[in-house]
Amino acid sequence: MLYRRLAVPNLTLAFALLLGLLVGATVLPHAAQAQTLPTYRIDATLDVDGAALRARQVVSFKNAVGKPLESAVFRAYPSIVGGLRLESSAVDSQAREARIDGSVLEVPLGAPLAPGSSTEIELRYAINLPRRAERLSDTPRAVALGSWYPILAVHRGDWDRRQFVDVGDAFFSAAADYDVTITTSRPLELAATGQLVERDDLRWRFIAHGVRDFAIAGSTGYAVRSVQTGATTVNAYALTAARAQQWAESGADLVSWYGEHFGAYPYPSLAIAEVDLPASYGGLEYPALVMLSAQIGAPAGLDFLLAHEIAHQWFYSWVGNDQIADPWLDEALATYVPVLYYAEVRPDLVQGVLDRSVTGGAAEREARAGGGPVDSSINDFSSDGPYFTIVYRKGARFLDALRGRLGDTAFGELLRSYVATYHDHVASPRAFLDLAQSATSANLNPLFAEFFSYAAFRYPTPQAWTLETPPGPWRGSAYLFVGADFPVTQVELWLDDRLLASGPQNAVTVDLSGVEPGEYVLLARVWNHEGVIFERARRVAVAFNPSL
Repeated sequence: MLYRRLAVPNLTLAFALLLGLLVGATVLPHAAQAQTLPTYRIDATLDVDGAALRARQVVSFKNAVGKPLESAVFRAYPSIVGGLRLESSAVDSQAREARIDGSVLEVPLGAPLAPGSSTEIELRYAINLPRRAERLSDTPRAVALGSWYPILAVHRGDWDRRQFVDVGDAFFSAAADYDVTITTSRPLELAATGQLVERDDLRWRFIAHGVRDFAIAGSTGYAVRSVQTGATTVNAYALTAARAQQWAESGADLVSWYGEHFGAYPYPSLAIAEVDLPASYGGLEYPALVMLSAQIGAPAGLDFLLAHEIAHQWFYSWVGNDQIADPWLDEALATYVPVLYYAEVRPDLVQGVLDRSVTGGAAEREARAGGGPVDSSINDFSSDGPYFTIVYRKGARFLDALRGRLGDTAFGELLRSYVATYHDHVASPRAFLDLAQSATSANLNPLFAEFFSYAAFRYPTPQAWTLETPPGPWRGSAYLFVGADFPVTQVELWLDDRLLASGPQNAVTVDLSGVEPGEYVLLARVWNHEGVIFERARRVAVAFNPSL
């Protein structure tokens, strides 16, 4: 989400030219992942005039966390703003009484779900859609279905049961496959996260693979324009034809440039849809769908807003992060990478954009916002204004300073390596900074300590440690070793959501017999004798295991 329309920042043309020389890691498409993703089958009926939605939702998932599960937890934003009424819930066709606590919906599984086993949960529910401008709304101009259904919470050690707060984008979800059918009470033009596979006057069916969320926008007044860029179709849905054409063209340019510099756009299409969001929102990001506020002025004024929201297709959508605990990982990047884009396409604007949206008046602005660290969580703020100043703008100012330390080429390689490591998975903030330090022999700890509160970077120089892993695809088991120049008191090794090992030992052989083949992010979390946490990550492949 972008707080308000930002002035377009600027850099140097040299940056864009140097980025064109990058030799980055190859980014693999979703099809390269063999592990089973959760699947959502949703059949919804939308009463446009009555501002009401009813749905049957079936979620199938395999227990991939390595320990038994007693329940399944969903984050249910509509229960906060849309009057969610749960009509029934069932597990593997057996009725189970779900519990709703604020924005958390929990379904007991009856019997513990063993690691590697699968289950199917059916939810039937109704929602009253707010008639005000909001991410979930039904207004005379448009319907916005953002965060509209109960979504399976992330499980890392335990289910994520944090309550929704109305600051920023308090959402965190994992990739899944979707099959969504929506029937409307009268004809609408719909834009959605997925690919349209069936359509008649009132019924639309969409399919999406490997996405973190699924959103829909609709209106009777949409003009639709499309522009092809490489293998991607950019479809713009706006309330005027001129705006739709401008968004389609600008969106295609951004998708092309970002794809060249950070890794090819991962979805077949991108929808850009005008809806009734508050003007203060500016826009909202969803996988393969960008919502822009109908209350923002002329099309030309939306260029940087569009650049920010489309940047989220890489930083939030493709590279995931905990947007509640670590919102800077997507918002600071989505605020800063448009600067790099404009450095190439409009170098005359770059300095003005930097001055107005990143660096100009930073000290005074950040002091008014409380001067907190960039790694503040959403829960550290009581309102959006200070949150945007610290997380978005101070975070972007850090990235600008980091680019200055690394140089344009190394900074561009860092971003491409970051995407190559974490695409389709969830990034870790300390590991991102560790990756940045690995890009240079210069000591970055003073820079990190200026912007962040992470104790790992408070030392005068970077603390030396290593993570040793076997080469090639892992099969059956893997020997992992952590070496350090400091006393190590605790080591955790995570393979995405699965805790492989935890304890004081720094050498361990991990059993992979229950791990599906595919690509994962291995995260090593290490504690020293002062209780300071260090993190390092790398992408690994697990080969087919006949025992599965």
